[in-house]
Amino acid sequence: MGNQIDDKEIQEMIDRISNEITETRNEIKRLKREKTILISELRDLRRERSRHIDRVKELRSKLREINEKRRGYVEEIRKLRQERREKIDKLKQLTNLIREKRNQLQILGKEIRIPVSAIRREIEKLEWIQQTRILTIDEEERIIKRIQELEELLEKALKAKEEKKQYLELRAELTSLRLQINDLSEKIKKISETISAIDEKRNNLRSQISEISSRIDELNKEINERQEALNKINEAISELVNKLNDLRNRYQEIIQRYERMKIEKILSVKKKEVEEKLKRGKRRLTLEEMIVLYSDVNDLIESDSGSK
Repeated sequence: MGNQIDDKEIQEMIDRISNEITETRNEIKRLKREKTILISELRDLRRERSRHIDRVKELRSKLREINEKRRGYVEEIRKLRQERREKIDKLKQLTNLIREKRNQLQILGKEIRIPVSAIRREIEKLEWIQQTRILTIDEEERIIKRIQELEELLEKALKAKEEKKQYLELRAELTSLRLQINDLSEKIKKISETISAIDEKRNNLRSQISEISSRIDELNKEINERQEALNKINEAISELVNKLNDLRNRYQEIIQRYERMKIEKILSVKKKEVEEKLKRGKRRLTLEEMIVLYSDVNDLIESDSGSK
């Protein structure tokens, strides 16, 4: 009866371990399926991240190029503004000089109301009289004095003429300067518009880089999370594989125990039969009976293992 209980207990242990082996295998299969899914997701995420990283590199390269162009335009506009400031300073100086020339001309204009040619004709006329006529001392002195007055007037008239010429040249230079300043202002305006357009492109590139970089950060987080999950699954699978090996070893040990018990039981029964035969006076035993009588369970198990 005790043996029957032992058999039942062993069978229950065998069934329990067998179920646990099945559950462990199923859990390993489930985890391997999760692992396959995670590896596929990791591959897709890394491809997407690689694509975004390449895109960011491309955008940053464009940003460097556009920054370099912008620096060139900023330097150009700086030189143009410097040139315009110099011309504006020159314009102010020229305006003051023209004002002075105009004041001088106004003063000279009040003193001189006779054309240069008329003054010269008058001087020539008086000199002709002086050379061709017999004059009294008083007439001679009056003519000489008048010629001196006219020569002084002529000098002032010539000076006024020169001043007017210079005044007109300065006015022409002033007009040219104003045109140059306007041209520089127009160039500065166009370059400023170009810089504004570049700034818009630059801001757009920066916005794209920021947006894609944020996505890369999200992908890094997702990749790390999945990698951690994958590491945990690998650890869990490793533990389950070790557990499965232990269960298989236990299963084999229990099966071997169970087989040994069955052999012991059969051997005990047969030994009793042979002993009863000897008690009844039957001295001739078969080879099998002799083996049963003089062997123990270890001999039979070793014999069985060797035959296999």
